Amino acid sequence: MVREPLHALLDWGPAVWPAEVLPALGRAVRGPYQAHWTPPPWLLPHQVTAARCLAARLDLFRGALLADAVGLGKTYVASALATRYPAAALVAPAALLPQWRRVTDSLGVHLNAVSHEALSRGLGVPPGDLLVVDEAHRFRNPDTQRYAALARAAPRRHLLLLTATPVVNRAQDLVNLLRLWLPDHALSALGVPSLAAAPATRTLPRLAHAAWAVMVARSPDLVRISMPALPAVHDAAVLDPPPVSRQYLDHVAQGIADLAFPSFADRQAAELLRLHLWHRLASSAAACAETLRRHLAYLDRAIAAAQRGEALSRAAARTLFGTEDDLQLELDGWGAAPPGLDVAALAAERDRVNRLRALLASASQEDPKAQALAAVLAARPGSKTLVFTSAVATAGSLARRLGWDRIGVATAKGARIASGPVPLEQVLAWFAPRARRHSPPPPTLRLDTLIATDLLSEGLDLQDADGIVHYDLPWTPLRLAQRLGRVARLDCPHGRIGVWWLRPCEPIERHLDLARRLRVKLQDQLRLGVPASGTVGRALLVGGMFDWRERLATAHAAPPAPRPGRPLLAVVRGPRAAALALRWTLGSQDLPELLVLAGDPPTAIEDEVAAGRLVELLVHAPAAPAEAGATTAAIRAALATLLRGRLKASLNGPCDEETRRLSRRVLRLAARAAHGRDQQLVRALDQVLDRLTGGLPLGPLRDLDRLLVGSPRPRAFRRWLDETTPPRLPYPEVTLEAALLGDGSLT
Repeated sequence: MVREPLHALLDWGPAVWPAEVLPALGRAVRGPYQAHWTPPPWLLPHQVTAARCLAARLDLFRGALLADAVGLGKTYVASALATRYPAAALVAPAALLPQWRRVTDSLGVHLNAVSHEALSRGLGVPPGDLLVVDEAHRFRNPDTQRYAALARAAPRRHLLLLTATPVVNRAQDLVNLLRLWLPDHALSALGVPSLAAAPATRTLPRLAHAAWAVMVARSPDLVRISMPALPAVHDAAVLDPPPVSRQYLDHVAQGIADLAFPSFADRQAAELLRLHLWHRLASSAAACAETLRRHLAYLDRAIAAAQRGEALSRAAARTLFGTEDDLQLELDGWGAAPPGLDVAALAAERDRVNRLRALLASASQEDPKAQALAAVLAARPGSKTLVFTSAVATAGSLARRLGWDRIGVATAKGARIASGPVPLEQVLAWFAPRARRHSPPPPTLRLDTLIATDLLSEGLDLQDADGIVHYDLPWTPLRLAQRLGRVARLDCPHGRIGVWWLRPCEPIERHLDLARRLRVKLQDQLRLGVPASGTVGRALLVGGMFDWRERLATAHAAPPAPRPGRPLLAVVRGPRAAALALRWTLGSQDLPELLVLAGDPPTAIEDEVAAGRLVELLVHAPAAPAEAGATTAAIRAALATLLRGRLKASLNGPCDEETRRLSRRVLRLAARAAHGRDQQLVRALDQVLDRLTGGLPLGPLRDLDRLLVGSPRPRAFRRWLDETTPPRLPYPEVTLEAALLGDGSLT
């Protein structure tokens, strides 16, 4: 129930000076904050703030999301938080584990580590009271094995997710991450009664507002105010040369258009494959030819299967893509090819593919796109440049065309220099010895250009470079931001980073529509608080949607004072709006919230940017001579209505279809158990239903779903109950601590 009746809660005392309410507003705007914990001394000031915010969020919700922009030191913040626990574990991409070990060893922090790839192969999550997941956006798809493994492990410990881009393609990405540890209604007190329903367009601002309670997301601009060491980013040329000479381009395009993909009954899957070929052609003739080679191998398997009267497996379809291609995830949703394939149609397709390969072999004699890159590199003598491509074949082809002149290649298939294969860490050290903490290589091994696939776009320190070339455009803004983050980082020795783009030429872009796809995804990213991203021609687009919170908290937050008997009220000459410092109490934990009301009648301003502008206007406005009676009454009424609605939603419990479906199954099973006079099973199912109505993350829900198959016994349910945490979320209580009201004298 509410800590006190709403009429008493809103019984504000006489107006005080605005300065008296600002500390309460500063505490509320920051959210949960562990002021009494002293983080390790090796953290920088902005990292100390992040660590204290995350420590409180972990204590309150058992999970948190660190979404600071790339390059701000998330590894160090996570390592500091690990010192609060008896044992901690790490889940990170395999390519980043050596870097994590180097950092944590230097700090004296031990983490039991496992790779993302190992989880995908079925390996379990290592033990630890805190589980840190780096590059957590890779767990945005709940249908993958790695997500299932993490979802099973997360509820039994505290979970810290690290990613600069929690939103990759759509709002559902963020919700999927939150559901790893949060029940569906966990944020109902903050205006989101159901996480499952939150990705609807009209509720995105509400989701962003509530998500701040479990995340920290600061932009580079916010940190640059106190630490001007971050480099500036210079947007250089946007080029669009074709990957083959113009005289061949139309013929190659027609060859791609003529492909029929006869083994795919689902035409949407067939068009996805055609889109994949366009993307490979946009990269290089070599990449397109490599994909066609895989397509031939697939067709040979399809013909053999058709002759035997068998169906092709889904695994066979996966061979059409390279391991580095993001579209692989999309194809996983389609089934295998049906039996009864037409051998003649498959053979005709094989002939079309062979003709297209022959055409590409002739077309690849000239490469205007590679020539454009050579011109960019020639204009940067002595500088280090990181070149990103989407295809392994393109990386190798580029190095050969450029004569391997001080060039290294790093892809998912390994690393190479002119003399042959080398270990990945070795080629990174020769290219970026300062960032990798190695001695400078001899002149004969110095690398000025590193051509890499997106294997290197996540997490690695390569800030010896001062230039980035997006040789290929990715499918998501995530990749653009991650690529820039390899060099635009703390401790970068350069004052400025140059960025070049080679976008698809017009005939290919007409089919790919990449620039528009990137813009659309960027909009959802920025609306949900991704601190920084990028698009074609703009390497660094700073969102900073939550930055105003940190600025206000830094300027005005103070340790909690003795709580007054009545809320503090201050009135200023400003717009007809109110900034309200609320304190939600969940059990023994406090959850601060800054709520902004405005309009006539007053309504909650859920858009973070608009709320921030109003609060800054109120904070800097002069005091009004008297209380604004009409405004105060309207704000009181609106706040009472809003709080009643939120409290009711909290009482309703989870609303997601998965919980409701499982509850119905448990009730049916309980009815059968009662009919059969199985009292032990009835008691166990009653406890299961109580846990369901209290709300659970996805992992325990999935475990229960599997448990309900067949004829489970009471012992199995008791085991599930013992392993399932957290228990029911406590019903929230709310207190209004302070209010800053505008008297309506400004519009």
